[in-house]
Amino acid sequence: MKEIRKKDLEKQGYRLVGNHSGIKVCLWCKKAIRGEDTCYKYKFYGINSWRCIQASVTQDICTLNCDWCWRDVSKTKVNFGKTDKPKEILDGFIREQVLYLQGFKGNKDVNKKRLEESFKPKHVALSLTGETCLYSKLPEMVEEIKGRGMTSFIVTNGTVPEMIKKLIKVKPTQLYITLPTPNKSIFMKVCKPKNDKLWDKILKSLSFLGSFDRGTVRLTLAKNANMLNVEDYVNILKDVDFKFLETKAFMPVGFSKLPYEAMPMHEEIRKFSEELAEGLGVKVIDEKK
Repeated sequence: MKEIRKKDLEKQGYRLVGNHSGIKVCLWCKKAIRGEDTCYKYKFYGINSWRCIQASVTQDICTLNCDWCWRDVSKTKVNFGKTDKPKEILDGFIREQVLYLQGFKGNKDVNKKRLEESFKPKHVALSLTGETCLYSKLPEMVEEIKGRGMTSFIVTNGTVPEMIKKLIKVKPTQLYITLPTPNKSIFMKVCKPKNDKLWDKILKSLSFLGSFDRGTVRLTLAKNANMLNVEDYVNILKDVDFKFLETKAFMPVGFSKLPYEAMPMHEEIRKFSEELAEGLGVKVIDEKK
């Protein structure tokens, strides 16, 4: 990665690790340390937001250029330089997270117990940027996280089913596959894939989801982009063996190419979710506004 790009990312709050990884302390981690609020992972799954590392092992490396992505996808590539070892990466994640959080010691409004606990992270969410499954040592990374008594959430766009199949043997705590659109034609238009075979790869990845203890489908929804054709989503997902199905709103932040008006309100997400749940014969069991 070029030095100018590194400086640009650091200005945005990223802390880079090795040749292709990085962390960015999450808004919800900061809020939790201040005792203000916690993220959906805390409410839904009991993950302590103040002990969670939001990270990437594929900084600037992705197979898609989705219109709603808040990352700077103009810089994305699909190749690595030198591939770093999981131990080195995880050591770097923890080091950079703890170093960043030192600044909270000067904040008189922090929850002191949570701040102390935040210096000993317990969870790694490989969800920050890029396509996680392009990292060739991902199974070993999951094992490294487990070996330290930590939990792992892996988020993938599903375009690398070969790696998802390998992950079945090691099983991260929770695996998320994003279903980006209700059909291939919309996918080609709004996700701008590197090639036209990636839609079928996403469907293949979804077929592996039942092999994970906590296989999750995620929909990031934007109006007039992919928040439409509920019946098409139902037709895809009715044969997918998922444990959880999460719907969330696109946010008009960062480098996203969609306008503010494309962001659904919470009530609109709930309505879409209820229609989706009815079509699939499942229940809406929780929400985080």
